[in-house]
Amino acid sequence: MKNYRDHFENATGGQSRPGNSVKLLTNGAEIFPAMLEAITGAQHSIEFATYVLWRSDIATEFANALCERARAGVQVRLLIDAVGGAVMSTRTVGALERAGVKVAWFRPIRVGHLMKFNHRTHRKILVVDGHTGFTGGVGIADQWGGDADNLRHWRETHCIIEGPACADLHSSFAANWFESTAERLGNPREADHAGHLSILTTSSTPGQRPTAMESLFEAAISVAEKRLWITTAYFVPAPEFVAALCAAARRGVDVRIITNGPHTNHKLTRRAGQATYDTLVESGVEIFEYQRTVLHVKLITVDHQWVTLGSANFDGRSLVLNDELNISFVDRQLVAYLDRQFEEDQASSRRIDLLQWRRLPWPERVAISASRIFSKQL
Repeated sequence: MKNYRDHFENATGGQSRPGNSVKLLTNGAEIFPAMLEAITGAQHSIEFATYVLWRSDIATEFANALCERARAGVQVRLLIDAVGGAVMSTRTVGALERAGVKVAWFRPIRVGHLMKFNHRTHRKILVVDGHTGFTGGVGIADQWGGDADNLRHWRETHCIIEGPACADLHSSFAANWFESTAERLGNPREADHAGHLSILTTSSTPGQRPTAMESLFEAAISVAEKRLWITTAYFVPAPEFVAALCAAARRGVDVRIITNGPHTNHKLTRRAGQATYDTLVESGVEIFEYQRTVLHVKLITVDHQWVTLGSANFDGRSLVLNDELNISFVDRQLVAYLDRQFEEDQASSRRIDLLQWRRLPWPERVAISASRIFSKQL
């Protein structure tokens, strides 16, 4: 059997941690109750980093839970990206701080941050008491509520991690926290083993190219022999990734991509990605646009065995500009479950037919081509 662990460790420079368990969570109906249960059960510490914390009922519910734990003596730290959380209620922030929650903003608009302002933290991290962690794609807003059952509720995948890999989530949180507050967080006691999974955490930051996330995605494409299934909210692959995906399809890999259809929250990003469809589909890549609601999932499965999931989309913003975090592991049972979800999402999607695609009205084709000008920032 192919040694995925060595392949991805060598590609990213990371090191897997054994002894973990992972539980997959689908949509807000499963994600939010699990996160809130972990928060309300915290005894010592809560470390919570999010890109989105929008003014909403669910944000208030999270804030109330964090306040209650802070009043009970739990060390609560909340890190919010200054762009993603810009519409957060100031009243909520005040209530959190009065309760004893340490609230920090990542890269607010300041003179000293202007050169870095385009580099955001898009990581989604919750670590409770050092042994229970959450990551994936969810934002804290009512759009993620429900079960992707209507246009107001988005499709999402998140997960719970139990075990030593929570230390890597802590390290990523601590790095962003230090930049924002100058407070150094100590290393927690390594959590007890909680399962059989070895988890590789890829914590990617802008800077030297390729970034760790670029290397992870490149390695996933290159290692695939039978199947490469990608679900991504925003799909704007750079030319080198287009070439790699085409090469995988030509060597016989079943390459499928599900991305947003008409119900996207970033229409320009969708257009920029569509500019690659012609080349990809001609080479044998199957592309599907999700039709039910906004798709916000970010995951890749390879050869029925390996998966990476987290905050990183398949676009330049995630791979080059943002701080992102993904976890990766080998587990046939969990990958089979995710592949079944992929097939369900595919059934709710429209397949791109090459002949029909080439018959798009010329104004639409011009708009798609023009959007590529912005592709590196999307």
